[in-house]
Amino acid sequence: MVRVFRGSQRRTLVLGSIAIKFPRLRRLLAGARANREEARRWREGWQRFYPELCPVLGSLPLGIALVMPAVRIMSRDEFQAFRNSGAYPDHVPDPELYEGKGGEWGYLAGRPVVVDYAMRVHMTDEDIALIDPSVRTIDAVRHYFGDC
Repeated sequence: MVRVFRGSQRRTLVLGSIAIKFPRLRRLLAGARANREEARRWREGWQRFYPELCPVLGSLPLGIALVMPAVRIMSRDEFQAFRNSGAYPDHVPDPELYEGKGGEWGYLAGRPVVVDYAMRVHMTDEDIALIDPSVRTIDAVRHYFGDC
């Protein structure tokens, strides 16, 4: 079964057990940048410190496509229960990788994962400057967690 989901920057095509994110034509540059950002975060190893990130299985050059495992997106009620359960990640300092809203979280093999963690690509330089310096880059995160 093939399913298509539409986000503000990208469309996601779900084919069986994989999800492929493509930039929307009207948001081509922003969508490609979001794909590159998620691929880079995964490649750098952010998931070691933020295990809620959905795995990136592969990507095409220039952000043309990003491949992740298909997840079952949480319903609004499931997401609210997850937020209220204490299981929702509460990072201090917050690296601002994703928004805490429904539609961006799903279940991968029963484990909650966030499927959109390219929030920083939509932030201004001034917004990024507000993020705690200890979690702005992967090197800073490694140092923060004592994994140098």
